[in-house]
Amino acid sequence: MMRKIRHLGFGLIGLGVLILISYMIPPLRGLWPLFRQLPFAIQLGLGAAILGFGLLIVSIIVERIEDRQHDRSLRDDT
Repeated sequence: MMRKIRHLGFGLIGLGVLILISYMIPPLRGLWPLFRQLPFAIQLGLGAAILGFGLLIVSIIVERIEDRQHDRSLRDDT
């Protein structure tokens, strides 16, 4: 369980870094005021969707890394 929480934390840190980098690029900087003008329910829904997408991507990457290590151990047994 702690491993999953750690991966979630790393994923959220990565998502935060991506948001920070996108804010530093001048053309993308204009997206934040447009987002803040949306109704709160839409902001909340988009935030939840982005968080869910980040979790999905992180879980897929972690699963693939674990499968890769398992495949490598099978290859080394022969």
